[in-house]
Amino acid sequence: SSNTGGHRHCYRRLCSYYFLIFQILILPTLHAPLALNSITPTHPLAVDQTLVSSNALFELGFFTPENSGRWYVGIWYKDIEEKTVVWVANRNSPLTNSTGRGVLRIGDDGNIYLVDGDGNSIWGSSSTTRPGTTVAELLDSGNFVLRRENDRTEENYLWQSFDYPTDTLLPGMKLGWDSKTGLNRYISSWKTATDPAEGDFSFKLDTHGLPEAFLQKKKRRNLRERSLERNPI
Repeated sequence: SSNTGGHRHCYRRLCSYYFLIFQILILPTLHAPLALNSITPTHPLAVDQTLVSSNALFELGFFTPENSGRWYVGIWYKDIEEKTVVWVANRNSPLTNSTGRGVLRIGDDGNIYLVDGDGNSIWGSSSTTRPGTTVAELLDSGNFVLRRENDRTEENYLWQSFDYPTDTLLPGMKLGWDSKTGLNRYISSWKTATDPAEGDFSFKLDTHGLPEAFLQKKKRRNLRERSLERNPI
């Protein structure tokens, strides 16, 4: 009858309408990559993946300077079009094309490891961990931290990239001697514009006698800062 035909027509139009809504609003979200800010023992980071801090300020992943054939794990600003790398994990130990695709993962001992295609460790965090699940998280400060799964307390971080700066001093970073950890934190230039290995120039703290900070080329001091008692870093 005409009423039955009308109901069928309305039903088809209603189905078409909901299908269109599904395509426009829902389907893209199913295919969109999930932005993660951490790696876990069961979710490592592959070469074609990145971590993004919670507010999308920083990104961590693999990069190769101008197709040099050398691969590094680094952190850069997320929204700057020209990639500006602020930290490099394996600056002196790059992956190469011959070593195969790398993976950044949590090891059995709870530390962070960069391994090559053969499973060889290229770089790792230096934490003396205790039994328990650990997570490596990229924070909005640009700090990459290793922590206990349910412990976000800064004082309890097991390891953090801010203790091992490369050539960039980010807000919240500290330079100089840490008497608790024994670390002497300093920044140093890249070897060249396309090689993040430690270069000739460094800015560090001299702990012989009265602590002073020096900008130096290799072992030659170029500029001496005043005593850190007056000018702490």
